[in-house]
This record gives sequence, C-alpha cells and structure tokens, in this order.
Amino acid sequence: MRRAILAILFALPAPAFSQTASAVLTGSVVDAATKVPIADAVVVARSPALAGEQAAVTDASGSFEMTFLPPGTYSLAVSCEGCVPYSPAGIVLKTGKVRVRIAVEPVPSPASIEAQAVEFDPSMTAPAMVSGPAPEYTQDALERGVEGSMEVRCVVTAEGNVRACKVVKGLPFMNAAVVDALQKRTYRPATAQGKPVDVYYKFTLRLKLPPAR
Repeated sequence: MRRAILAILFALPAPAFSQTASAVLTGSVVDAATKVPIADAVVVARSPALAGEQAAVTDASGSFEMTFLPPGTYSLAVSCEGCVPYSPAGIVLKTGKVRVRIAVEPVPSPASIEAQAVEFDPSMTAPAMVSGPAPEYTQDALERGVEGSMEVRCVVTAEGNVRACKVVKGLPFMNAAVVDALQKRTYRPATAQGKPVDVYYKFTLRLKLPPAR
C-alpha cells in the first residue's frame, strides 16, 4: 500500500529589510496516485511557537499559503473529502518561505480493503483503541429501552483505521450508530511478527441505556 508523502521543495531566505522574523509556508496538495491537485483540502499548522493554530484551504490548483508564522518546528493536519487524513510533522520553518508538496492517499474502497485483510488470530497482537467516540443512542432506541450486546466485524487497517464494518449481531435502531462510531475511531493496529497488518476483527459491544435525567 502506498503511503502519503510530504516533500519540502525549497526554502527562500527572508529579505534583509524584514522588520519581523516570520516565515511563510506555501505548497500544494495532490492525489498520491494520480498527481491531480486537490481543491478544498484543509491544511492546519500547529507548533509550540504558534499561539493556537493556523489553517488554509487549497484553491482549484491545490495550492495554499500561510503567512506570518513564527519560526519553529511545525506539524500539519491535512484532510479532504475522499482522502485519508495525513499528519506530517517535523517541518522546520525559519525566516523566509518554505514550499511543501503533500501527496495524500484516496480512501480505499471497501472491496480493496477487504481483499488485502487477513483473519485475526491469537498469535497476533490485538488492535488497541487510541481515540474515538462511544456509540450514541438514537432517539428510537432510547424510547424503546434498547439494551444488549452487539457484534460487529470490521477491518482494522495497518494504519489503525476501522473500515468495511458489517453487523454480525445487532440491536434495533442502533446498528448504524454503532458502525459510525467504530469507523471514527483510531486504533493501534494488529501486528504479526512485529509488523502492522490489515485484519478482520470482531468487536463485541455491550450497550446500556444512559441514566435517566
């Protein structure tokens, strides 16, 4: 599987007459497979040197620019419709302009994800949740007092994403909400002989009604 790529193309020194030490980050976001520029991608810059964060949206040519950035080491968070989120780090900005080229992977189709996944077995290290939401009760499930256990079979990718989920044992009015929550989570991937692998993994969830207010 290809991986997203960050290329730092060049850096230009700041003019000698610059009154304030600051940097400019400019660049482009493209599809890693086709090299086609991606419009409306959101690029967020973060750094200990920066109060808060700065964001930019790519134009029709896939280009973006951020100005007046304090010198420092930055990480980026890149997201766009239909692509895998990408978070390159360790981008050093001094004074002047730095240009980057960011190649992001399209979200794989369910068929391609399932084709390369293997069944999880006890010799592997199991996926471990890093972050993500708990399932939210739907109004219909709340009104009907739905509780119980669910089993959902998904692919946990080598990147820690949850994809291609199928409900094995469901509950009324909760199947879609549970699948949506699972697919928003991030996991430490399963490993086989120390290497991350795409695996089919069965999640067992126990749903209990929230306390009455």
